[in-house]
Amino acid sequence: MRLAALALGLLTSIAAAAFANVPPAQWRGVPVLMYHKVDAIVPADAVGRDLTVAPASFAAQLRWLRAHHIRTLTAAALADALRRGQHPQRAVVLTFDDGYEDAATTALPLLRANHATATFYISSGFIGTPRHLSWAQVRTLQAAGMEIACHGTYHLDLSQLDRAEQMREAKHCIETFARYLHGFRPVTYAYPAGQYDATTFVVMAQLGMRLAFTEHPGTVRSLRARYESPRRRVRRDDDLATFAALATP
Repeated sequence: MRLAALALGLLTSIAAAAFANVPPAQWRGVPVLMYHKVDAIVPADAVGRDLTVAPASFAAQLRWLRAHHIRTLTAAALADALRRGQHPQRAVVLTFDDGYEDAATTALPLLRANHATATFYISSGFIGTPRHLSWAQVRTLQAAGMEIACHGTYHLDLSQLDRAEQMREAKHCIETFARYLHGFRPVTYAYPAGQYDATTFVVMAQLGMRLAFTEHPGTVRSLRARYESPRRRVRRDDDLATFAALATP
């Protein structure tokens, strides 16, 4: 009993340290990393190739995070920590865009093996179509502790839509997840191609999004610009040194 109490105390201390408050001026924020595919099959086109990280490379990146005691958070957990006035230390958010089937077949087993978590930004209109996740696979991701979040319904460029169209594209995504995931409603959003405009901020607020992500570089340091949050893209040819720089505030 005494050993169990000591172990629990140690774990509690570690968790508290990870979310310890530090003066904002000294805190450099949390990097949010953007992936698309983790697959051994390399697309022939240059863009697809650049967005497809080899499974061995992704596994090495996860091992690097563990070796350097950098914990993985979901985007929702980061938003909640910031809302509580906390400044997560030695943390990173891993995100995956679009909802390709390798999220469940390749990325998830590697995440589990390395005790890591991630946020999956899925375009709900493509679920069940070739090369994309099925609803069963989306539920498997969720059951494994991964965050399911919105990437629009049909991956439309929000900056090219009027307010009603933006609302329809985003709201339908949220409502589709609520319908098929037993009432679950996503709370974070990633803009397709990182595109948005001033109207988008109004739409995100009305839908209750806690964070929404662009493709601007940087780290997330506060909720002041919560609908213009930055992400760092991970590319196929990034070596571990490049990854280390991306994963470090």
